Formats: sequence, C-alpha cells, structure tokens
Amino acid sequence: MRHLDKLLIAAVGLLPCLASAADYPARPIHLVVPYAAGGGTDTAARILAKKLTIRIGQPVIVENKAGAATQIGTQYVVRSAADGYTLLMGTANLGTNPAFYKHMNYNVQKDLVPIVQVTDVPVYIFASTQGPIKAFDQLLAAGRSASGLSYATAGVGSIPHLTAELFKRAAHLKLQHVPFKGSSEAVIAVSSNQVPISFDNLAPALGQLKGGRIKALAIASEHRSEAQPQVPTLAELGYPVSASSWWGVLAPKGTSPEIIARLNREINAVVQDPEVRKYFLEQGMHPVGGTPQAFAKHIADQTTKWQAIVTKAGIKIGG
Repeated sequence: MRHLDKLLIAAVGLLPCLASAADYPARPIHLVVPYAAGGGTDTAARILAKKLTIRIGQPVIVENKAGAATQIGTQYVVRSAADGYTLLMGTANLGTNPAFYKHMNYNVQKDLVPIVQVTDVPVYIFASTQGPIKAFDQLLAAGRSASGLSYATAGVGSIPHLTAELFKRAAHLKLQHVPFKGSSEAVIAVSSNQVPISFDNLAPALGQLKGGRIKALAIASEHRSEAQPQVPTLAELGYPVSASSWWGVLAPKGTSPEIIARLNREINAVVQDPEVRKYFLEQGMHPVGGTPQAFAKHIADQTTKWQAIVTKAGIKIGG
C-alpha cells in the first residue's frame, strides 16, 4: 500500500510538468543570440523568430548577449529555467570553444539540449574596395610582405578566425587578427578600410558587398556558393581550406522532451518554408533541419574536428 501511495504522489508531482508541456507555449519565448545585433547569427535568428512566432502563436523575442566568444550568451541560457521559454541560437563556437577554453562555466553536452540545426554557412574572404587589395594575388603579396596584413573577424575563436588561421598557415602568410564583438562591427571596419580584409559569412557583409564597398575574393568551401557563384573557392586558388559556421537552436538541460519535440517540429517547418529557404540561400546560408539527435552528433563531430585542428596547428587565443 505504501508503494502505491508513493507512486500516486510521484504521478501527482508530474502533473504540473505535463500540463506545462501540453500548454506550451503560453507566453513569449526568448531566443538568445550570443553575438551583437546585425551579424549573421542575428540575421538568421530574426527570420526564424518571425516565422516561428506565426506558427506557435506567441512572440519569439531575439535577445543579443555578446561577448567572450559566445560564452556570455550561452551561459545565460544554461542558467535559465528549463521550461522552453529561453532558447539559444547556438553557433559553431559550441564546437570550437572547448579547444581554447579549458575551464568554461558550462559543458555543451551536459548542460544544453540540441533541438535542431538551422543552417550551415561557409566563410568568405572580403577586401575593402577602398584599400590596396583588389585581387587574391595582391592579398598573398601583402600577407608575405615584411609588415604582413591585418584581418577582421566577428571574434576570437570564431569559425572565421579559425579559417583565417588555417589559411595563414597553408599560404605561409603574416596575418594579424583584429577581433570584433560581432560581424556588423567587423564589416564596418573593412568597408571603411580601417582593416584591409576580413573573414566572415556572407549575410552580414551582403549590404556592403552590393553597395560596392567590399569585394569577395574567395570562399572557404568545397563548392562555389549559389549566392555568389563568381567567387572562387580557396581550393581552386591552390589552398584547400574548407570551413563553415553553423547555427542551430538549443535549450537548457532538463527541458521537457515534449517541448523539445514541439520546437523541433515547428523549427523544421520554418526551415522548409519556401520563403525562408530562398532568403537563407540568398544570404549564403544553407538550410539544414533534421532531428535533435542529428544536431547533437554534428556538435560532437565538430568539437572533435576543431580540437584536432587547433592542437595540430598550434592555434592560440589571441594568436
């Protein structure tokens, strides 16, 4: 009898959780972007939030919490209630930061629950049209000069930063990193010729690219992009460096499986929306989608990949 009483008490204790999952969402959802507003992650998050708001009937509010190579925003989500109302627009830093930071205040595999990968986004090399570098061979010449060449990225340890470091070693260049808090700041620095080149994704640079203030010199991808088919790959130019950023949605550990399943279903529908797909492709973002399990595997694989590359290349934060 006592055993039955315990079971009944446990079942009653579960009722609020079951009810909250069934009623979800009952209030606005906050989607945290761990970069400054205006960057590629922010751009993808905002179109996702707009469409998701329509599907779920509650506002999805984008919050920018930049800093510490995405650790500030990520830690904020990790410490939030596991109720589905605070989500993370996770970036490739989830897979790269462990290679640089040995004492982070969270563990991606233990403290976050993957929901779905949204995009895969290759890295470009951009140059200011106001500067001396007009073509790829001029970039090589400047990078091999005594003074070397400075480059901007959205932050230390970001995929664009690692791409630049890989390229620097492959081409034997002297490149000095100038990190910013986000892509929007990095793009402004290059378009105004404060920094001669940058490594970044297409989306945050598209306005300046169309305005003729910057030029795309190459793309670090196995194939040319549909968005900029005239831009050669680094492999075509003799340097087989391939790397891409990626973005996906995650929740704090302990979030109800029912809520995870609902969000996965709704976000997959958004990713497959023809308007969203068209927008993503035009912005140089390749739509992905899929299961939480597939996203979890992707994060684990990327973590292993970048750990090996960072160790082998001897890349250091600030290097």
